[in-house]
Amino acid sequence: MIKSNSEILDELMELRKNGIPTGDNIGLKSFDELLTFVKGGCTDITGYPFFGKSLFLKEIIMSLSINKGWKHCVYMPDDGSDTEVISNLLHKMTGKTFEKDYPNTITEKEIAKHSSTLLDRFKFISAEHTIEPEAFWNYAKENNCDSACIDSWNYMSHKGEPTSPDYLRKILSTRNRFMEVNNMHSFIIIHPKNPDPKQVKEGKVRQPSVYDLMGGSEWNNNGRNIIVVHKNGKEYYEPYHINVDKVKPKYYGSIGECILSLDWAKQRFYQYDSVYNKKHFAYGNEEKVKDPIKPIEFNNVNPF
Repeated sequence: MIKSNSEILDELMELRKNGIPTGDNIGLKSFDELLTFVKGGCTDITGYPFFGKSLFLKEIIMSLSINKGWKHCVYMPDDGSDTEVISNLLHKMTGKTFEKDYPNTITEKEIAKHSSTLLDRFKFISAEHTIEPEAFWNYAKENNCDSACIDSWNYMSHKGEPTSPDYLRKILSTRNRFMEVNNMHSFIIIHPKNPDPKQVKEGKVRQPSVYDLMGGSEWNNNGRNIIVVHKNGKEYYEPYHINVDKVKPKYYGSIGECILSLDWAKQRFYQYDSVYNKKHFAYGNEEKVKDPIKPIEFNNVNPF
């Protein structure tokens, strides 16, 4: 359907009156300055194994759920079994671990209290089954979800080779249109190509770019937002370099990098305020750091 000139003029006047729509932020200031999330958009996240891409995806969707009321449909076989996926999200929601004999071990009362809220805000496709992308997106729509989250792309059932440029060109165009029409947001974890073995051996792995994604340039050509999560090493205390490598439409962010840390006990990212020695989280209370000279609260914490 072709819009008339008068319809287009009315829409332009409405845009002039109300301004550009704003996206939703997650509550971490340095990242919020780079990217916000809008229903109708798409965000793809990449990074090498054990460098934090899945952790950051869960940070985004949990923050949008708690701070903005988003409801998510998730398919996360890369994160483990169904029980592990749900327990990991509960850990992030509550800051309490399912590991026994830790100061922040979750109680049965806390599980009962928070699991109903989690299951209301998150709908799950079982990791025991494979599902095609279009069927998954439709399931998310049918359950009135604001987002559809895939971790990771290679676990889906595909009608073509999942990294084939021809297949990606078609399926990603379908995804983009589906999200626009249904006012939803797509999150997809994509693996990059393997790093240079020499870099791995030397412990200085170069940060992947949008051109290193499995499937090549089609993710960049058809993608809207692309985030790269990287660290200078695999150690759990290393800060995370969160890079926004592409933003589309431009109104919702800008290309750039921010650095965040991860509280392993709570499984939450935070910004460290060196002036007041505080950790600022996307949700939950900020915390005073008792001894900023020492690594922050890694005793009695299982990092893996």
